[in-house]
Amino acid sequence: MKKKLITILITSIIMIAAAGAFLWKMNDLSNKMEKQEEAVLDEERDLQRYQRTKAAETVKEQDIIPLYMSGGNKNVVTINYQSKKDIYNVNHSAKAEETLTDIKGRAGKYTPASALWAYNPYGTNNNSLYVYFNTNGKCYCRYTISVKDKNIPDFTRTPVNNLSGSVAKEHEYQLTGLVPGKKNYIIIKLYNGSDELSGSFAYTINMPGSEMGAQTIIQNDDRRGMTKLSNGLYTVFADGINKKVRTTRIVTKKVQRNGREVTRRVKKNVLKNVKNYAILLYDNSGVLRGEIPLDGYCGRNIQTIYDGIVYACADNKIALVNALGQVTKVYSLGNYKQGGEFAYDGFGNLYIIATPQRKKSVKNSCVIKLELESGKPGVALDMNTFMPAVYKNAVKKANKDNPDWIDLNSVQVTGTNQLLLSSGALSSIIKANNVNSLMPKVDYIISDKSIWNDYKKLKKKVLDKAAITDGDATTAPAGTPSASPVPGSKEEEHELFASQAGQNAMVYERPSSLAEGQYYLTMLNNNSGAGAINNNKSYYYKYLVDETTRTYMREETKGFSKTRREGNITKAKDVYIYCNASNNKFIETDMSGRIIKEFSIKQDLYRVYKYDWKGFWFK
Repeated sequence: MKKKLITILITSIIMIAAAGAFLWKMNDLSNKMEKQEEAVLDEERDLQRYQRTKAAETVKEQDIIPLYMSGGNKNVVTINYQSKKDIYNVNHSAKAEETLTDIKGRAGKYTPASALWAYNPYGTNNNSLYVYFNTNGKCYCRYTISVKDKNIPDFTRTPVNNLSGSVAKEHEYQLTGLVPGKKNYIIIKLYNGSDELSGSFAYTINMPGSEMGAQTIIQNDDRRGMTKLSNGLYTVFADGINKKVRTTRIVTKKVQRNGREVTRRVKKNVLKNVKNYAILLYDNSGVLRGEIPLDGYCGRNIQTIYDGIVYACADNKIALVNALGQVTKVYSLGNYKQGGEFAYDGFGNLYIIATPQRKKSVKNSCVIKLELESGKPGVALDMNTFMPAVYKNAVKKANKDNPDWIDLNSVQVTGTNQLLLSSGALSSIIKANNVNSLMPKVDYIISDKSIWNDYKKLKKKVLDKAAITDGDATTAPAGTPSASPVPGSKEEEHELFASQAGQNAMVYERPSSLAEGQYYLTMLNNNSGAGAINNNKSYYYKYLVDETTRTYMREETKGFSKTRREGNITKAKDVYIYCNASNNKFIETDMSGRIIKEFSIKQDLYRVYKYDWKGFWFK
């Protein structure tokens, strides 16, 4: 009996020790994985201080494979497009894809040492290279773009394979992030399924300068706060860039012929100012890493839908582009011009703010529904007939037929045939039901009630305000005593807090943690126009809207330097990203509002978002 007890005791001790060793090993493995992940995140932060050496200085010249886009040694496929219209032509884009497929088919097997390279073959990203190759074993790719310039950090990413999965023998990528006007070193590292390095290859290519005339490095001020910059690329929507282009013009010239002065028409080479539009992608060091050319007016947002990105490529066209850059669809808005922002409903439809292409039309007064499957556009809502009393009053006051009375600048889909619309001119957010029908209805309005004093029926639609507590990220139940309103406000006594004024860029969120009928609404409160507070601040606002109780409360407020027009603000995990459009600046701050990094750009800004592009270009 005693021996059995000793045996059991020893066995228990061994099992406890083994379990402890196992847990220690798992904890150690977990710590190592966290450190590896953090190292990868730091490497992808695109800041020089996280990078010990530049990859361009570590590769040996004899190991480099030079890439040429022209000349006798040309080994990079180039496809020319005569205009932006040609780029956003589905047939031209399909022909480029056929060209690459044909080359792949008749040239045998491509290896990393003899890969098929093409410079921006679809014309949709001027800072990119297409590459195709095969490997003997299954692996994934990680690439670094490096230039010999101390002001430009290395750019390292793991690209998404367009073919048979992330770990594969066949590889096809769009490598974005090349620096315009510089000699770029491209280092591709191949790893097997166990994350072991199985091969490394280095290439060089001389990239042309920005086709749009964009700044290669925008002015930036690194405040080096305690909070790290978030990872990703700033996606910049801005006014066009004027660029001088050589062109031929027919002019008349007086010459002597047979003793007489005659007029002749002759060709003359001249420099012409052309305005180029593009969506620009800048890294955390302000280096241009992507340039998406547009055929005219720049929109206000970009969205991933299906397996591609959707954006306004012209003033009345929307493009769907896949991860390799191929234009797979182009949608026409018919007799309407897109006015900036669009929203996806999750069921194959876009809702786009638009202006009718006719005389005496009101700017940004309509919402167009675009069916992505059929390509058919149609009017979902015309604000002139949706709110006729307000429109007629605006016409009367303005004494003209086309007053800018509404200024729709943001749209969000909240349900089937339900839209939230931001009217900058009215400092109001309008919930519309039964859109796409003959009888759409105003469900409710979010604004200060005083704005609607002239319209008794509509004033009844304005939601009541619920109480808030002071400070950021706070929530108070209905009935809680009111906090002080925003400093400097001239609110009516019954108002609990100042509503938004001349707001922009709404974001609708409905997390599962909220009760039925509740949602969050964030925005940039420009604090300009009707209802504005007399101070030099714009604000990040977060509302909790309760459709059941017909109330809303302001849960979060954060003040920033003022932008009277345009702009947007987004809140990530530990940072705010704010576009001060009036001053052509954008900043990233910590949660207290302390600036981590500030950027200035020469163009007139509209909006700036930050995306890591994971799942589309990168893993």
